[in-house]
Amino acid sequence: MRNWIPFLLSISIGFVFIVSAITKLFPIEPFEYQFVDIGLASWNTAPYVARFFISIEFLVGFLFVLNLSLRKWTIRLAAFILLVFSTYLLYKIMKEGNVGNCGCFGEVYKMTPLQGLLKNIGLFVAVIALYWSAEKDYWSSKYKKIAFPLLVVGSLVLGFFINPLYAKYHPNSAMNRVNYALPLSYLYEDSLQAPPTVNLKQGKHIVAFLSLTCSHCKVAAKKLHLIQKRNPALPIYLVLNGDAELLATFLKENQVENIPHSLFLGPDKWTQLAGFFLPVIMYVEEGIVQKKVNGILVEQDDMEKWYNP
Repeated sequence: MRNWIPFLLSISIGFVFIVSAITKLFPIEPFEYQFVDIGLASWNTAPYVARFFISIEFLVGFLFVLNLSLRKWTIRLAAFILLVFSTYLLYKIMKEGNVGNCGCFGEVYKMTPLQGLLKNIGLFVAVIALYWSAEKDYWSSKYKKIAFPLLVVGSLVLGFFINPLYAKYHPNSAMNRVNYALPLSYLYEDSLQAPPTVNLKQGKHIVAFLSLTCSHCKVAAKKLHLIQKRNPALPIYLVLNGDAELLATFLKENQVENIPHSLFLGPDKWTQLAGFFLPVIMYVEEGIVQKKVNGILVEQDDMEKWYNP
């Protein structure tokens, strides 16, 4: 029975890595944004970096499940990955506090950075225990020479295959409708909370229409948080729709408390403002919609060029 303990421990560790990789893929954007936030990637390279790290997690997970090259490669690689992720979480806690979702299991199971750090420490202890308890390789040298390279190549492309780059969004005709006056007066009449303190009818404003229950809207909110963090001068305003009881959670989880916002009331007038397809980001000048962008594909450079041509 004792000989089976390392075998089962290896499978359990591998299962955690594989689940971690899968849950990061849908949606993958919040994981991408983390690399932009720490300066490890740009907006253009983040999709590649994120998928590469997810593929590494797949590789480590499969190696553990198959008990393949545990001491020589698998345990060392797992320890390195855990060290990298733990260093990031420690940096995040020190810089921003224990707030937001660490992203360890994507948006499926949300954990604070401290919870994610403790999870990594637990995994690291399990990995070290496996290193000292594993007694043999369950694969013969003959089959290992075939299986190992195939597994490496297959895993490294898996993240790109399951969630292809830029296969996310197809524009609809409503997004092409521009150069019309936005009925902004509704915002000052039907806000559940205080009406906007910003005069959205004058000057340039980037107005984001988001639903508190829409998963794509939550992803867009995370991106807007990061854009506003990188360039606080951009005049971003959030118009939110949904149950008032959900507002505080939405703002906290997506870290958009510091972006001006208001909660809107009334489905009929909401569709006159935002339309039927959410999320939508509107570039508004003197109350006229000059451009519309899907919330996932909105770009910081595009905002900056429009605001300061």
